[in-house]
Order: sequence, then C-alpha cells, then structure tokens
Amino acid sequence: MAEHGDPCTGSEANFCMNGGTCFKIPSVSTPTCVCSANYEGSRCEHLQLFSFSHSSEEKGLIAAVVIIVLLIIVVLGVVIYYICKIKKDQNKKRNQQSQQNPTEYWKVNTSSTPDQKV
Repeated sequence: MAEHGDPCTGSEANFCMNGGTCFKIPSVSTPTCVCSANYEGSRCEHLQLFSFSHSSEEKGLIAAVVIIVLLIIVVLGVVIYYICKIKKDQNKKRNQQSQQNPTEYWKVNTSSTPDQKV
C-alpha cells in the first residue's frame, strides 16, 4: 500500500481502528486502511473470526456436516426417549398385573385338616 499512497498525518493518523495503518491515496478523497490480523472493514472496525477453512465451499461443507450431526443427535435423543417410555409403560403394566393376580405361594388352606372329624 505504501507504493500507492503516503501514510496519514495529523488528525487522519487515528482514522483506522484496532491497529490498522492509515494511508492517503491521491485519487481517493478519504483515507484508506490496511488492517492488522483478524480485523477487516473500511476502518478495520470488524473483528474477523478465526476460521480453518479458506474457501466458501469448505465453510458450507463444514456447516452442513455440523447441521447433519446435530439432527442425528436430536433423532437419537427422541428414539432413546420413546424406548425408555415404552419400557417404563411395560414395567408398569407388569406390576399392575402382578398386583391384580397375586401368586398363591403363601396362601394357607385351613378348611380341611386331616385331624378333624366331620
């Protein structure tokens, strides 16, 4: 940028934000900024988030993979919830049936004893 313009002086020296370098280009009426790392914009006012991908296709692919993984997790959560609910209902029915039809292991028959005479 230095070969196209001169560094800003005076009040224009503070034109760029976040450590950007200000240059005055003769054909442009406003100063121009060369931003430091992680900043962008006409005055270096926007923080650029760190990204591993370099192309928009990679970013789209990463976003699609993340969305698909999240959907799979949600579907698995719903399936697990309903499986647990079904098992709980089955256990509840089994407990109700066992209370309605108790086993007769402990029932003692006192109506007929061998020592009694009729």
